Amino acid sequence: MNGPLLRCVDFVELVTEWMDGELDDATRSEIEEHLVICADCTVFVSQLRLTRRALGDLHEQNMSSVLRDRLLEAFSAWTARGSD
Repeated sequence: MNGPLLRCVDFVELVTEWMDGELDDATRSEIEEHLVICADCTVFVSQLRLTRRALGDLHEQNMSSVLRDRLLEAFSAWTARGSD
């Protein structure tokens, strides 16, 4: 990697695109190098993979409004705790 190390906050912003194979080669390499040195982000990726497997191919148009609202509330609570 030529530039400064990728920060965890930047990793989190890019990880979904990385998992979907949507990043350019240079950014993909930065993500993968970050995973080699960051145990926390490695755990985060494992959790994302488990979540994706558990949810399957869930699309917003296939969810009830109650489920959608509960997921959004849970995500909002999770992100609020992370900003402390």
